Amino acid sequence: MAAHRGEPEEAGEAGERGESAGRIRAFAAAPVLLALLLGALAVWLPGSHTADAATGAAGANTCRAGAYLSDLYNLDPAAHTFGARVTVWTVCPRRELDPLPDAAFSNYNDNLEKSEPSLTSERGMFRDVVRVQGTFRQEWDVRAFPFDRHRIEVKVTSRKEADEVRFVPDNDDAATNDLIAPPGWRITGYHLAAVDRHFPTNFGDPSLPKGKGSTRSRLLIQISLSRSDPVIFWKLTGPLYLMLLIGTAAFLLPSHSDELGMAEKLDSMQSRLSLLGGGLFVVMLNMQQVNTVITSSVGLTLIDGLHLLTLVYVLLAVVATVLSWRWTVRGGDPERVERMHHRGAVIALAAYAAVAGAMVAYAACVG
Repeated sequence: MAAHRGEPEEAGEAGERGESAGRIRAFAAAPVLLALLLGALAVWLPGSHTADAATGAAGANTCRAGAYLSDLYNLDPAAHTFGARVTVWTVCPRRELDPLPDAAFSNYNDNLEKSEPSLTSERGMFRDVVRVQGTFRQEWDVRAFPFDRHRIEVKVTSRKEADEVRFVPDNDDAATNDLIAPPGWRITGYHLAAVDRHFPTNFGDPSLPKGKGSTRSRLLIQISLSRSDPVIFWKLTGPLYLMLLIGTAAFLLPSHSDELGMAEKLDSMQSRLSLLGGGLFVVMLNMQQVNTVITSSVGLTLIDGLHLLTLVYVLLAVVATVLSWRWTVRGGDPERVERMHHRGAVIALAAYAAVAGAMVAYAACVG
């Protein structure tokens, strides 16, 4: 019985010891947790204060800017220009921040029509609206023509220093006219962006340190375009493929016969050379006409590559014809020459199709 009475007492003592140990550990951990909490607060409070201060400082000299594209016309990659009509507005917390009255449309080409700024005060904010229309300069990369895609820009640059005022794009309210339809083009995107533009001069401003230049905020009105008329590709390359088929057919036609003498066999090769010479003229003439439609200052275009590929094909055909002529004159077997011509024409046509197809596919993917 004593043993039975002792078991609960031992269990109780063990429980009390465990509970005491738990309280001791809890008390020992409390200072550590408190120190961690105070440390976190010490880090968070200055950081949040700095962030709030930075936000306030940034917001104090910013103007929300938007733009509406009402028309897009005269897209001319050859002249590196395009025409546009745009409405630009800013919303500033203070009237003196308004950058639009003297803002520069940096890439306009000529005949820029600009309305007078229309400043109004609404809900403690100052809104200004300017409408512009004109021709703007643009670098066009047409190497992937007619699969080329472009992003053209209207650049609006503030004449005030960037630390005085900065543009903040308002893409939620930016839009384009749904009725815009430039011939041969399709608008695929519209976006506003703001960047700082650094100039290597302070424009004589005595308040700026010499040798440091000037940094100003710039609003970029970006319009993404792609071509919507693939038929023009076949118009420009059709003569190439026609020449290719005629040249291939010239090698596939039978040219040897027991009834034909040497003179007739050589005449057939001369006729083939005349045909290939005419083909070279057609390719070169077509290339010159294409250059009046497509101009690129950054390398060869897809159309240029296809013309050069066709020239290589024709030149190889000329070389093959000359070598066959010499072989025949020196007593070579005309039947063997003809088999080589047939086999070579099929292989050359297949190689041309593979290379040209790869070039077109690559241009369509990366254009």
